Amino acid sequence: MNTTADSRLRSTMIVVALAATVTFGLAGCVPEPGTSISPRPSASRTSSASPSASAAPSPSTSPRPSAAPAGTPTKIPCGTLVSAQTVYDFNPNFGLDSSFSPKSGTAAATAVADNGTACSWLNQTSRDTFDIAVARPAASELASLRTKAATGTPASGLGDAAYFSTSGGVGRVDAFTGAYFLVATSVYFGSATDAKNLVTAALGALK
Repeated sequence: MNTTADSRLRSTMIVVALAATVTFGLAGCVPEPGTSISPRPSASRTSSASPSASAAPSPSTSPRPSAAPAGTPTKIPCGTLVSAQTVYDFNPNFGLDSSFSPKSGTAAATAVADNGTACSWLNQTSRDTFDIAVARPAASELASLRTKAATGTPASGLGDAAYFSTSGGVGRVDAFTGAYFLVATSVYFGSATDAKNLVTAALGALK
């Protein structure tokens, strides 16, 4: 046998075998058609912690400015607003009620809410009263009060303007002079004339 020819044949067979092995190995790495290759997920990055709700700036807790007064303070002693002699002349059975506190929704309560003065005199026999209140409300409210009062009957000789009205048997006089508002109420007031002396005295105390 030819030794050289055998050696070449063996070498050729080894090369072919190696080539087949390499080709088979590569073929096993090729993905089948239609198969996608997903890349390996990369290591997750360390994310910074999201700010918590408590980290949000808190709203300001500074106090709100206090509301402006509803009106100019008008504090007049009841004995000065209507003197004891004037009350006696109206009816000697009336006396000042020092414990008076106006009920909510009344004209006197409106005056007090505007930093005004409200007074009441009590009949010692019948327990009926007459109330007089004065205030210097803001200009816009004064105009509103005057507009509402104007639905009543005009009463002459009392301040710049005055009106009389009744409700539930109670007579009421609304009088306006300068920046002042005055209201007088009582079951004793059947007309503006019945309250005229009391209202005139109270208006005089405002000057």
